[in-house]
Amino acid sequence: MGEVKETKTTNTTGTPEEEIPGVITTTTNAISDFLKKTKAQDLINWGRKNSLWFMTQPMGCCGVEMIATGCAHYDTDRFGIIPRNSPRHADVMIISGYVTKKYLPALKRLWEQMPAPKWVLAMGDCSISGGPFYESYSTVQNIDELFPIDVFIPGCPPRPEALIQGFVELQEKIKAKKDRGTEY
Repeated sequence: MGEVKETKTTNTTGTPEEEIPGVITTTTNAISDFLKKTKAQDLINWGRKNSLWFMTQPMGCCGVEMIATGCAHYDTDRFGIIPRNSPRHADVMIISGYVTKKYLPALKRLWEQMPAPKWVLAMGDCSISGGPFYESYSTVQNIDELFPIDVFIPGCPPRPEALIQGFVELQEKIKAKKDRGTEY
């Protein structure tokens, strides 16, 4: 087996620090070098992918899982994913469950109030295909024709881990500049 070596580094004050295994630390020189070598759009996308603020507007049973994802047990704050109550402060809309025809105008209004760039996650079978409410008289079908869905998260309801995985996939799309609906 390999031996774990403790290496000493110096911080900004010149005093030695121990390197912590599995923890990435950085210095101002490393950040400065990164900024010098990176294109502006890549830097902007790095900031966008690491600060996704999602709007809390729970719908149906998927909404309970969405709320649980934002709570302390799953700690989405460590990914830069923070729940917001105002559409003017959010850049990710999670359509979490069925959308009724009565609620659709309000949902569109919330979407229009969000600043660009903005992204949409469709969470749960009800939002993706209608689920058990497929072809119901009161629910909206084909939500992907009304909103530019970036990531589909299947399940009935999907667990908080699946929502976090959906956010990771969205971060990869933002990083690769292959996201839909942002127009930036």
